[in-house]
Amino acid sequence: MSIIIENSGLFSSFHDFGRHGYEHNGVIPSGALDSLSHEIANRLVANDKNEATLEMTHKMPTIRFTEPTLIALAGGNFKAETQTMKVFPYKLYLMKKDDVLKFEETNRTSRVYLAVGGGFNLEEWLGSTSTDFNVKLGGFEGRQLQNGDEIEMKRLYSERHQKLFENLAESRQTDWGVDGYALSFNYMSDVFHVIKNKGSEDFKENVLQRFTTHNYKVTSKANRMGMVLEGEKVKAYYDDMPAHQSVKRGTIQVKRDGTPIILLNDHYTLGSYPQIGTIASYHLTKLAQKPTGSKLKFQFIDIETAEKNLIKYSNWLNQLFHGIEYRMQLEMLK
Repeated sequence: MSIIIENSGLFSSFHDFGRHGYEHNGVIPSGALDSLSHEIANRLVANDKNEATLEMTHKMPTIRFTEPTLIALAGGNFKAETQTMKVFPYKLYLMKKDDVLKFEETNRTSRVYLAVGGGFNLEEWLGSTSTDFNVKLGGFEGRQLQNGDEIEMKRLYSERHQKLFENLAESRQTDWGVDGYALSFNYMSDVFHVIKNKGSEDFKENVLQRFTTHNYKVTSKANRMGMVLEGEKVKAYYDDMPAHQSVKRGTIQVKRDGTPIILLNDHYTLGSYPQIGTIASYHLTKLAQKPTGSKLKFQFIDIETAEKNLIKYSNWLNQLFHGIEYRMQLEMLK
């Protein structure tokens, strides 16, 4: 009825879509950094998309299954296997009792999401099971996983889950999944759209232009709070700035030494650094999959363009999810 963490990896924790609407009280949003991979993994194991997944970062954990378990992995650039088979991203698998899942990372492995059929039995706080490391609530004991942790599974199996157990009893895996090439629309490009905000007015136009003509690199100082970038310094004004300004996921701040920082899900709710702009929401899942050393290039766009792009992105998502649902319905007819 559980999974056992034999080796915890670098930074493994549970997340759903996060808790929203409490930032005015100082509560961080949390949630899966790559919400698309999170949702794909859940859909592949016939879960509700709001079920928590295990977010694994850079160095993957080693996981033992204590009973037959439906699983799917989503995220980029890794190899995985058990004692008897290779496990690929974006497919559905049936783990047997005492199967041990191990990963082989590459220098481009960033974040991988594990979903199990029926979901994990986790602590809920303010309507979410995401781990909030600030207050140590949500997820599994409000913390990242450690060697020897045993996480119970809900085992709330629907008719679909039961049928999948039956279908995969021999083959152990489906003959279908999400084509990785189909996801290149979202993940391949290194260009990120930036929307100007009120803070952009604090920068001279030539400074904004220089920001878009240079490449930046993701440094090792990147975590769930934000990414520190390396590259051309950005000249910002600090005189007469308000002591505190509201920030959000994707806000690009500039430190006093000119270093840009991109805020992510566990960002503080107020900031005091100048803000050069905000990354468009449809590029945040792509950002979450950029490992240390990745090159980033920024492009300013207006609100109207951003809205059109968001519509295109939403239509692409609908096609992707409809494709998964179609294959799942065919699986139910076997």
